[in-house]
Amino acid sequence: MAARVSGAPSAPSAPSAPSAASGPRSRLHRLRPIAVLIGGFALFSLLSGGPPPPDPQVPAASAAPTPRNAAESAQATERLVRVVVAAGLGPMTSGGDVRPPLPVAYLDLPRVVVRGASSLDPVGPALIGVLFSDAGSAAAAAPEIAAYLTRPQSLVLVPPDARFTLRLEGSLLVIFQRSASNDPDPVSVAALVAALEAVGVEVPLPR
Repeated sequence: MAARVSGAPSAPSAPSAPSAASGPRSRLHRLRPIAVLIGGFALFSLLSGGPPPPDPQVPAASAAPTPRNAAESAQATERLVRVVVAAGLGPMTSGGDVRPPLPVAYLDLPRVVVRGASSLDPVGPALIGVLFSDAGSAAAAAPEIAAYLTRPQSLVLVPPDARFTLRLEGSLLVIFQRSASNDPDPVSVAALVAALEAVGVEVPLPR
């Protein structure tokens, strides 16, 4: 019988195979730093106010462009008030804006509105004053506006029986629109038409 040699090195044991549960844990371990980075970026965005805001929207243009200065507005309003008083009506300057049919080039011109109230028509018909920068500009624009008001494309924007009176006084163009089918107080309307004859000169309307 051969003698057993003591101290001989033993054969190395085969490495053990990784368990099935170690794979997912290893993947989660690798993904944890990425998740931390994403969470940190989200927290930074929240604390810093988030993404940059969108460009601010341009405010809509006012329905009634503002006169260039208070004195200009007061002067035009006072002139129209005198017309309303001369017609025997009560002037109202706090009502809403009235936008007459105007060529695009003149839509941004400042304007004032004064109404003439009566017992039959508490709202009252409106006198519209369009304010130009000077008398020369107003005189050049008045015939163009008169032609625009009476063209077929513009007449579809007003009642079929609408009529206009235009008066030019310096840099102020006064427009008065009336309609027999819509005016509850025809006597007051006729009084306004008569009172307007004292304002500057008439702007003829094309026939």
